[in-house]
Amino acid sequence: MLRICCVALSIFASAIIASARADDFPIKKFSLFTYVVDYEASWSPDSRQIVLVSSRHGGMKVHAMNADSASHGSDMRQLTFGSQRILFNTTKFAGATAADGRDVPSDNKVVGEQIDKKMDLATVRIDGTELKRLTNGGGYTYASFSPDGSSILHRRVDASKSQIFVMNADATNDHNISGENTLDGWPAWSNDGKRVVFSRRVNDRFQLFVMNRDGSGVMQLTDAAGEFVNPRWSPDGTKIMCARRLGDMNLVIFPAPK
Repeated sequence: MLRICCVALSIFASAIIASARADDFPIKKFSLFTYVVDYEASWSPDSRQIVLVSSRHGGMKVHAMNADSASHGSDMRQLTFGSQRILFNTTKFAGATAADGRDVPSDNKVVGEQIDKKMDLATVRIDGTELKRLTNGGGYTYASFSPDGSSILHRRVDASKSQIFVMNADATNDHNISGENTLDGWPAWSNDGKRVVFSRRVNDRFQLFVMNRDGSGVMQLTDAAGEFVNPRWSPDGTKIMCARRLGDMNLVIFPAPK
């Protein structure tokens, strides 16, 4: 579910564009890039542009900017003017309302809100027709198809647990890849679909990790001040972008591990 936080945000970026070695992690420092309310960023397929939600033209609208911009985002282009969204996790099937728990902290008061327990996954055509429900029981958020379309990665809530799961595209064989860890979230596929980048709560803060799609080979990517969430792997496989919570909410770009 797309969440828009109206807080002061900045964008941080690394000038390094090549993939990094395992011994380059965890990264501890990042460079300042831009300075306004920017959030929920994603890569273009060629990794040359970033699409994001920004307040720089009034309200929270979708914008696009060059990934190598040196103008601190001042050349950002506004793409939408009505702030409309298509959601792929929904409370529609549970009939949830604000009174059912929106903006109320989850059981662990760290990951998500009580309303997440009512979220199920669905698909819909881009014209809004043919809504198809995929899951039942609630607790499904942050879902995305694998690059080959065969699997769905998602975060699943169960009481105070927040874990990462993978299922087939038809919603069968849903299985946990977080293992015994109970505070994982914001998963995203690597460009080739072989790995997953995600946030894990360690030492009372969220840092970024990567693992193979079966849950093996876990590796920590960040160990810096603040908390790192909503990571996205660039389509060319060379960079990872995420949000950083440190007073404000910031965007960070850094080289991806090989």
